[in-house]
Amino acid sequence: MTSGAFLELESQPDDSVTVGPTFTGFLNRVAPEESRATLTGDAVQILRDAQVGAESVSGRTGLVVGRVQSGKTLSYESVIALARDNGFALVIVVSGISTPLLDQGVKRLRGDLTAADSHGWNFLVNAGSDPSDATALRAVRENWHDPETPAILKKTTVCLLLKHHGRIDNFISACNDIDWGGLKVLIIDDEADQASLNTLHKRNKQSATYRQLVDLRSKFPHHAYLQYTATPQAPLLVTINDVLSPDFVKVIEPGKAYVGGSDYFASRSIEQVEVIGSEDLEMANDPHGPPPESLIASLRLFVLGGAHVLASGRPETRSMLVHPSRVTAPHASFVRWITSVINLWQAALQDPSDTDPLRAQFESSWNSLERSDASITNFESCWRNLPFVLRNLQVVEMNSRETKTPVIDWDETKSYVLVGGQALDRGFTVEGLAVTYMPRGPGLWNADSIQQRARFFGYKRSFFGQCRVYLDPSLRDAFERYVEHEKHMLSSLRSIEQGTSTLRDWERQFYLDPSMKPTRQSVISIPTVRVNAGERWILDTTPVSDSDLGDEAIRQMDLLKSSVECVTSEYGHQMSTISAARALEFLESIPSAGRSLHPSVRGLKLQLAGMSDDAAEEVRVLFMRPGEESIRTVTAAGQVQPFQGRNRSYPGDRAIFDDAFITMQVHTFGVCEKKGAAPYASMVVPAVWIPERLAGGWLLEDQST
Repeated sequence: MTSGAFLELESQPDDSVTVGPTFTGFLNRVAPEESRATLTGDAVQILRDAQVGAESVSGRTGLVVGRVQSGKTLSYESVIALARDNGFALVIVVSGISTPLLDQGVKRLRGDLTAADSHGWNFLVNAGSDPSDATALRAVRENWHDPETPAILKKTTVCLLLKHHGRIDNFISACNDIDWGGLKVLIIDDEADQASLNTLHKRNKQSATYRQLVDLRSKFPHHAYLQYTATPQAPLLVTINDVLSPDFVKVIEPGKAYVGGSDYFASRSIEQVEVIGSEDLEMANDPHGPPPESLIASLRLFVLGGAHVLASGRPETRSMLVHPSRVTAPHASFVRWITSVINLWQAALQDPSDTDPLRAQFESSWNSLERSDASITNFESCWRNLPFVLRNLQVVEMNSRETKTPVIDWDETKSYVLVGGQALDRGFTVEGLAVTYMPRGPGLWNADSIQQRARFFGYKRSFFGQCRVYLDPSLRDAFERYVEHEKHMLSSLRSIEQGTSTLRDWERQFYLDPSMKPTRQSVISIPTVRVNAGERWILDTTPVSDSDLGDEAIRQMDLLKSSVECVTSEYGHQMSTISAARALEFLESIPSAGRSLHPSVRGLKLQLAGMSDDAAEEVRVLFMRPGEESIRTVTAAGQVQPFQGRNRSYPGDRAIFDDAFITMQVHTFGVCEKKGAAPYASMVVPAVWIPERLAGGWLLEDQST
């Protein structure tokens, strides 16, 4: 059956999705067998949520979130193949902010989609600068609108554009005189957090690329816009009424062979991560001195990994990435150092009488690899293959310092060392990356930028034991902190994806170390507030204005008190122990805390929610001064002060906490307008102290504006 049999689908409901021969061909000829079921489910859900029909106006924005180097390209290729089966006439892929990235994307997309359906596609790259492009696009419209057009001519046209306002503007010009009504269009924004968003919103202006993307969408009345990224912080922090704010989300899960942040940074004792010492960091910044010892050590490990591949007879590529700086000048120093070391090794191997010191160094490095990968080929075989690796090794400076950035032909040899900076960040795929050397700090501590440097993530479970990452110590700290940030962020997005609430209703909240920012400040267009939930008393001292609220709080406190066994502390408070989950339940049941918009209380509840699954995490609860009838007066600032101060025999309420546990004090008192007046309501104020070991930082959407 030909693809044409699946093209006339306008009469189907908008939410129906047909799996046809193009998608089946993609699965059978392109997708790894173990990924096919997941790819099918994801692609069908994404296209269904896009809700593109040819009869009603549509323009939903979908956020598709993966991991760094986890297969996002494979995902959107599968959606494009499925779109072909479902009558999409045009697919626009805005991919890469540099020519090498675009070229990388064009080569892969053209090869994979043609393998899926050899006669179903037309490809246009940076269309719009040539008059013939407008003619080709007009033919797309005429072929798809004419019911007499033979099915073989109803090809899906794939337009690949550089993410540059000039290129996008050229394409829009080519589309301007064409009526796209009645044709279904898919727009894919690859690396959607980069360059697409409006960086001038604080000045009430539109940045050039953002403006062109908005204009591009306006040309197609029946389209979906899919934002693909591994770092969704920026798209999630734009104002809800922004045209690029997502309507729905899909988290795509990596396969079992994927190696990511939790594999590298869950333990400080892991062999795969090395910290570059301060002396070597200084040497890395001195172009006139010798190479850092850690650089030479990393190169030895890489070469041994390449020798293992040759000795095993495997047709696999192994690569090393050296990322010393964002600026290009230091790259030349590292290329010179690496080339010099390789030449010295080659010369030494040609003199059998002088190889003992070199052999001892390589054998020590091999022992390190053998500790983390017991299956590595024996040292003698690796040693014999070293000359072949060194002879065929390519060292490439990946920048445009002297000419344009090189495009790597991965078929030329089996061993590469790539030295670069920005060109090797976001979106660049390094095949067979085994060793990474990165003697640079976290920069501005933007979480998404830090994570995008992790080119060493990817599908490498089979040789993970031979992988090594050398990092500046502060950058290692940043990666460790990002792992927790990403875990909480993806958990929230999965809940939205699987639940009844929408992404537009979601209150933005990110678990974020105080030292980190989620993304560059210029693209954040919703008000946010930073909260550190730990090592201070967290409470909302806003008085209740309704006696019914106070009565409900008293009832909930009595329920908690009756459900636990209490002992009397040395200062007369009643003390017990409850779970973090029960503490959160109690906070939510108290009207003043459960409904509180106070950022610290919101952060506290998020922190407790993250601990609720850990049965071992307990909370010391103190019912303060039981039996006493305390009165608090509302202050001029409209607050109440629940804490009792210190005196000769009492250290004060603020000093009553247990460093080893979360401590929750429960204060009960009446509230009056002025001193001596009768209380108008009762109030229960929970005050919580989280110890340093559990302290968490949060970035929250500011609900007070």
